Amino acid sequence: MGKQSDNTTRDKDRRRRERFYRIATPPLGVFLKARFNYSCDRSFEPDDIDGPLIVCINHACAYDPLFAGAAFRRRPLTFIASETVVRDPKWGAFLTKYNSIIPHQKGRNANRTALAVIKRVRRGESIFLAPEGEQTWDGVSLEVRPSTAGLIRSCGATLVTYRIEGAYLAQPRWAYSPRKGRVYGHPVNVYSPETLGAMTDEEIEKAIEGDLNFNVWEWQKSQPGGPVRFRCSRGGSAEGLERAVCSCPECRRIGSLRTSGDRISCSCGFSLKLEDTGFFEQPGPFETIADWEEADRKLLASLLEAEKKAAEPASEKEEEPARGDAAEIFGDEDVVLSEIGSDHSAKEAARGRLTLACEGGDFVLGIGERSFRFGDIEEMMMVVAGRLLFSTKDGYYELFSKTANMRKYLTAREIVVSSQT
Repeated sequence: MGKQSDNTTRDKDRRRRERFYRIATPPLGVFLKARFNYSCDRSFEPDDIDGPLIVCINHACAYDPLFAGAAFRRRPLTFIASETVVRDPKWGAFLTKYNSIIPHQKGRNANRTALAVIKRVRRGESIFLAPEGEQTWDGVSLEVRPSTAGLIRSCGATLVTYRIEGAYLAQPRWAYSPRKGRVYGHPVNVYSPETLGAMTDEEIEKAIEGDLNFNVWEWQKSQPGGPVRFRCSRGGSAEGLERAVCSCPECRRIGSLRTSGDRISCSCGFSLKLEDTGFFEQPGPFETIADWEEADRKLLASLLEAEKKAAEPASEKEEEPARGDAAEIFGDEDVVLSEIGSDHSAKEAARGRLTLACEGGDFVLGIGERSFRFGDIEEMMMVVAGRLLFSTKDGYYELFSKTANMRKYLTAREIVVSSQT
């Protein structure tokens, strides 16, 4: 009786969500057209494909699920979304009730999410999936996460690769406001379950990367009428950019950048204009945000290596670093540390200045009375621009700031982990 009741409730919830999806997606398309000048290939009819779908997209901005929903308006999609969506006080309850969502804890092992996906597909649901795992920061597609191909093969569904062009410049991950320019969505390939069954995981990953790999700067340069202009709904095109890039190209300090209007500047006197095409004003040290981020990564790698060498013992006999107390490498004020429960609840654990230091041969994040060694962190990822999520054997945590560049901590850990492999 209990199982039958659960199935009845599940079917009722599914019908409610599918009904809402079909009612909401037509006006959603109108909204996206007005806000971003979004259009999609209407010659593609996903309804003509039998059975459930896995829809893989290149993840360029936070609106990608909406772009996909408008394109697949008659084929309800189940969305894999960060669990931060579920605990959002404004939208969490509404989205959970009226949209089919699989919450995923970014910065934590994804096995539970994968099992939920397989279970939903076997019920006949179609899944929206961003195989890169997160949005691009610089307009260039990220690598496909290595577990993606195995998940797709296990589902036994049809794979549709769907490319969205121009979305990064319509709402850069680091930006505070959206921009209207031109965004276009279209299918690239459709792979039947039989085709996927004959492919290896490596072949599936290469196929997805080949279909979805997208560089917005190459796209802009290829436009026959010149680069598309993306005009802000409010504020200037550079506002928020200091949440993505972290070092001044002139004085090489970290954390000294500020933005106002169309310009990003440093207290040393450096200033650079970001055009509404996404390119920097020339002549300048960088042409694109991707160029600046590459310079940031090289500077951070050099800085971390220097700090680690400075903290090494003067001789093998010494047990403690010769320099004494750990020195701060960089830090930010007004950061909140929360511990996330299994029920998606968030409990504040510390608040104040977040620092990165080198201590005892390892790099350590510190805030208040809490500290986390990079060596003890199992996974780490970001949501949007200001939420850094990570897990240890003792728990699951979030570091949040509205204005600080949290990404440099993630980049620092990626550099350290990469150097150890």
